[in-house]
Amino acid sequence: MSALARIPPDAAVATIAPGQPALRPNRLESPILPPDLSDEQVVARWLAAKATGRGRLAATTLAQYRIEAERLFWYAGKVGVPISNWTLDEFSAYIGFLQAPAPWAVRRSGVRRGSPDWRPFLGPLSDRSAGQTQKIVTSLFDWLRDVGYLHLNPAAGLPTVGRREPEKQARFLSVDDCALLREAVRARDERSTEARLGKARDLFLVDLFEHTGVRTSEAVQCAMGHVRIEPVPDALRREFPGAPPFQWLLRIARGKGGKARWVPCDEIALSLQAYRLAFGLPPVPAPDETLPLVLSVRRTRWGQWKGVRSRTAIWELVTGLCREAGEHARASGRAADATRLEQASTHWLRHTYAKGLAEGMKHGLDARAALDNMGHADARTFNQYVDDEPLKRALATWTATARRMA
Repeated sequence: MSALARIPPDAAVATIAPGQPALRPNRLESPILPPDLSDEQVVARWLAAKATGRGRLAATTLAQYRIEAERLFWYAGKVGVPISNWTLDEFSAYIGFLQAPAPWAVRRSGVRRGSPDWRPFLGPLSDRSAGQTQKIVTSLFDWLRDVGYLHLNPAAGLPTVGRREPEKQARFLSVDDCALLREAVRARDERSTEARLGKARDLFLVDLFEHTGVRTSEAVQCAMGHVRIEPVPDALRREFPGAPPFQWLLRIARGKGGKARWVPCDEIALSLQAYRLAFGLPPVPAPDETLPLVLSVRRTRWGQWKGVRSRTAIWELVTGLCREAGEHARASGRAADATRLEQASTHWLRHTYAKGLAEGMKHGLDARAALDNMGHADARTFNQYVDDEPLKRALATWTATARRMA
């Protein structure tokens, strides 16, 4: 049952007072939607559109969109103004309501859906959550306008609640941290076959996340055949003097928002080959090889290698590596390194890769190439990684000051 179908009827829905002025008409007859649809039916089509096609939303994101639709219609019912007749005032009032709902709008803990006392709010939303709701509902109104159902978007031009410039990203691992990760893996005992295979696989995982910046969800979907070795044509070798004759590339078939991309992966070539040889595979993947990129150390009952098939499993593998490295560092008296490593995850290594790209931009890497490597659409997202070390910046300031005073 859809979120819209779950909205319970409420006898206490407010109605427009008889003397109140007529609502200003924003509703249109869309030329591309069936006639006589209700607001709920039109929004159900919006949700269906978000759930289909190559660019469809992830299941968790789609669930949040359904929650926002449910909240929206519940509130519209309470104020007695259909969303197709909302003006700037109604939309602004809704955003304000999210941050400070009336006591009657907040359900008690433990009240189940379907109860007369059920409400879609457990309390006021934080600025960040209210801002996310505003973003989703604004995109809904954009779509309603684009399909000709509304004349104008009542949310147009409003500043986003709680919007602020993102802080510089401090959750990353340094080159020394990544070296410590590898040191901890290499220090393992190899008495069993599974231990030997796990060591090769885990060394590859560190390289994969540090040197390609793939998201955990992308790593799950990658197959061995997504790694390609492409010859560099003469025209490009003239443009990039000294370039190698071949370039290793990794195909991300479905990134965020359903977008595909190729990521340079020369730096994982050696660990990939060692990893494949450890598993009894040829060192270089075949173009049509469907074996998952991240392998389990166990085989299926038919003797084939199994893949690590979930984001959670890969995340747990990498966070386990980080904890292992933390214990290794603590045992050798490096407590500060241990504390940082014990907090790290796959996304910290993605940030490490982004930091490397940001440094590369100082040495000629094109900003568009950096964004494409990360799978980012907005430069503001990538800018979180630029100059994000306050201690390094402090030392650079100290050096410049010392030179000036000399």
